[in-house]
Amino acid sequence: MNQGSSKVRFINPPGDMSPGATTVHRAGWVIITPCQVIENGCVEVENGLIKDVYRASTRKNGGQNIIDHGPGVLMPALVNAHLHLELSALKNALSFDKGFAVWVQQLLEKREAAGDAVLVSAAQSAAKQLADQGVGYIGEISTLGLTRTIVQSLNLSGVWFQEFLGSDRPDTIIGKTRIGKTNSLSFSLAGHAPHTTDPLLLQAAKNETATRNLPFSIHLAESDAESQFLSGQKGQWTDFLMSRGIDTSSWPIGSKSPVQYLEGLGVLGSSTLAVHLLNIEPRDLDILVGTQTQICLCPRSNLNLHRRLPDIGKMLEKKLAPALGSDSLASCDSLSIFDEMTFIRGKYPNIDPAQVLSMATTNGARALGFDHLAGTLDKGKKSAFIYVDLNVRNKTDLIERVTTHET
Repeated sequence: MNQGSSKVRFINPPGDMSPGATTVHRAGWVIITPCQVIENGCVEVENGLIKDVYRASTRKNGGQNIIDHGPGVLMPALVNAHLHLELSALKNALSFDKGFAVWVQQLLEKREAAGDAVLVSAAQSAAKQLADQGVGYIGEISTLGLTRTIVQSLNLSGVWFQEFLGSDRPDTIIGKTRIGKTNSLSFSLAGHAPHTTDPLLLQAAKNETATRNLPFSIHLAESDAESQFLSGQKGQWTDFLMSRGIDTSSWPIGSKSPVQYLEGLGVLGSSTLAVHLLNIEPRDLDILVGTQTQICLCPRSNLNLHRRLPDIGKMLEKKLAPALGSDSLASCDSLSIFDEMTFIRGKYPNIDPAQVLSMATTNGARALGFDHLAGTLDKGKKSAFIYVDLNVRNKTDLIERVTTHET
């Protein structure tokens, strides 16, 4: 049978593992991985898992339920590895042209003025749009703890991170957050950033997640204020932190880049997801490679807030595997990873489109610890994939169009 058409359509939500008969989904193209594409392909699913992927012309499907989705492409659900649903109410409410420090101050003031009810309502509305944007897995960062029930109630998949900042004693706050994992959703901890969160709190949160085999997320090397503070130039940032009740007098800062600072704390590693990485030195890249730290980039947000972009080319040269995030609607005009890929293709024309697609799928799944279930359409993975309505001529044209397909 034929399905009704739309630009992007989910076949099964990632959280759906209900028993079901074998179903064969056919489309003009199937992207198994960014480097493995078949024309006139079928994805056979059973009980919420991918049973097989093959060309429609290679076998007959007698007695099975066959759904013909059309001439477009079946592909893995996208991964938004870093977003802040909690800030969705602040869309178009903050200035980008007065510097990052002013933006942060405005964010704090307007978030407080909005109140929890407004923040929750806007977050829920934004979360409901993720599936229409092809996003199946998320790395949601929550400072106020308001989005945990939203993520659960909407059956979203990925990781919900409770974010910590300030200089509270670790033993007084970490134990208050219930962390753990279900089949498709994990609850974990995040540090806000090395220049806003007490080093003892960062270490305690990282250790707690490591013992539970959970990812740990942190904003890293994002702003000039962060780099200057950690190099020992305290100045205005120290005054700002003091105004927020954060005492930095005992922090081991000085003559260190943000990456080197976290390395010294023992916070980097294969289960740490470092986000942004705008202000990095060559040595920093080597440290990230050597510690096997996962990385996530948010280029649209970076350009809005900092007027600069991460050096993706050098990261790829070092064999790092960046995931993609949108950041928040307070710093970006959408949470769409299709939009993020389109932006990257425009700003980084020399990057292979297949690598860009990997950032949005395989790399993101690995960064959040779900690469055994998501990121590709390999056998045994979840049958949470999307259909994109495209008409293309060949494989090269397909990957080109998918990575410049705004939603």
